[in-house]
Amino acid sequence: MLGNVVEQKNKGRRKSRKSNGDRKKNELSITNHKITEFFPVRRSNRKSAKEVEKEKLDELAKLIYTAGNEKYLGVHYFPEKGRGILSLKRFARNEFVVEYKGDLLDYNTAKRREQEYSRNAEVGSYMYFFKRNGQGYCIDATEETPYKGRLINHSILRPNLKTKVVELPNSFHLVLVAKRDIEIDEELLYDYGDRTPLTVAKNPWLLNS
Repeated sequence: MLGNVVEQKNKGRRKSRKSNGDRKKNELSITNHKITEFFPVRRSNRKSAKEVEKEKLDELAKLIYTAGNEKYLGVHYFPEKGRGILSLKRFARNEFVVEYKGDLLDYNTAKRREQEYSRNAEVGSYMYFFKRNGQGYCIDATEETPYKGRLINHSILRPNLKTKVVELPNSFHLVLVAKRDIEIDEELLYDYGDRTPLTVAKNPWLLNS
């Protein structure tokens, strides 16, 4: 009877050693797996610089095509200089404010039109000359329109806007962007940039405002 008890104990021990071996095998098999098989992979939601740039350009194109910021520009009459534009919202530095909208002309056509305007003293100058890829262009905003970019006044001393040419897939546009942070009810101003003797002689205030 004692022999039977010893035999049963030995059997139990052999069974126990076998179980420990199985556990070691299982542990070894786990260590041979990649950790990503047990935890979900966290993928980055960060956008590439190219994607961010495209989104910014798409948003800018939308504002240009829909004249989206016109509602934030208020026409104001100034006794000393006539109509001008006040900002009705805050604009951050380098933020798009408004397009300088008018007829897009090549340089030679614009100069001929400018000569025609000069024969009529009642016609003001709303022509903005600029260069793109080394070629001269002009936006002629002389015709009265609802677009308010044409009414923004000049300042060489305290401009808060600057001009910029924006390239879109099928067109390019002359726009005004904030040169610094702009507050509500602040007059919008930019440097017209025309320093030619004839223009200065007709408009001496260009150098003093």
